[in-house]
Amino acid sequence: MAMKKVIALGMSGGVDSSMALEYLRKDWDTIVGANHVVWHGVKCSSPEVIDRARTLCKKENIPFYCLDVSDEFNRQVTKAFVKDYLHGLTPNPCVICNQTIKFTFFYEKLKEALTKDGILEPGDQLYYSTGHYVRLVERAGSLFLARARDLSKDQSYMLYRLPKELLARCIFPLGDKLKKDVKKEAQALGMPSSSVKESQDICFIEGSYGDFIEQYTGKQYQPGSIYDTQGNKLGLHRGYIHYTIGQRKGLGLGSGPWYVTQVIPEKNRVIVGREDEQGQTEFAVRDLNWFIGFKGPLEAGVKVRYNSGIHPCTAEPRADGTVRVLLKEKTVITPGQSAVFYDGDIVLGGGIIA
Repeated sequence: MAMKKVIALGMSGGVDSSMALEYLRKDWDTIVGANHVVWHGVKCSSPEVIDRARTLCKKENIPFYCLDVSDEFNRQVTKAFVKDYLHGLTPNPCVICNQTIKFTFFYEKLKEALTKDGILEPGDQLYYSTGHYVRLVERAGSLFLARARDLSKDQSYMLYRLPKELLARCIFPLGDKLKKDVKKEAQALGMPSSSVKESQDICFIEGSYGDFIEQYTGKQYQPGSIYDTQGNKLGLHRGYIHYTIGQRKGLGLGSGPWYVTQVIPEKNRVIVGREDEQGQTEFAVRDLNWFIGFKGPLEAGVKVRYNSGIHPCTAEPRADGTVRVLLKEKTVITPGQSAVFYDGDIVLGGGIIA
């Protein structure tokens, strides 16, 4: 029996996943729409979003699956997010979700469901597609993630933790597209999803991160003191979990502007400084995922936040398995965020800022 080309498309029913379906239709024998519930009671997993995707799949006459992965999401993503935040870090749970849930756990559960229903047969390969703006490129016989054509929408930073061996089964139809063109095509096709508002926030939190953590832990974190970098007490904060490095708003201090330069959980203390006191030229990176064989000093570009630029750097391996990063210019570094290394557009690897 000939092996079928089966692809599952992660769908929200928004413009990106809707148009990804249009681009995939001509090349795939069997397409399945899929979504997951990661957290109950929030918009990303709401009946409205799920029904929008289900309705589109019904209209296009393709199967739709919605799987509840909230228990595993809580174990892998939410607990880690809360733990890191309580330690004064600023984690990026979307990066961890892509690594542990969306492209792995959810994929395997979907594969089981499709096999049970006979859509996926023995010998069939299940490919997986999403509406991420990212490309796959081949170099020296290996696949690499690369920045999208539309750099303003590029999501390669969010996917750097995908295991290298998974890339061969991933398809990203929007990687070579410009978002403005995708929206125009959606409007021309009469898709109401073209006007769906996009969100850049953490999907399982509605409201402030600090309030979520207090609700999740069942604890209230007490007010404490704000100091400047010279040790002078400037005022009070409402609880250290409400502050992150680089934060400027909501400090309630006079003679501004002030910026958070450090959060010290064990002392319930927030340290602030002036703009010229922000940033550093050296930091360490842990829990690395490489797409190359990294053995020695590497001259590369590094991105230290999703919305940051790419900064020239030297990355050096250390005996403890971490990487020392030396920057040519002072940059605000936020522990808990990711540092992703690039060679031009190609993702070389990355890790968590220590």
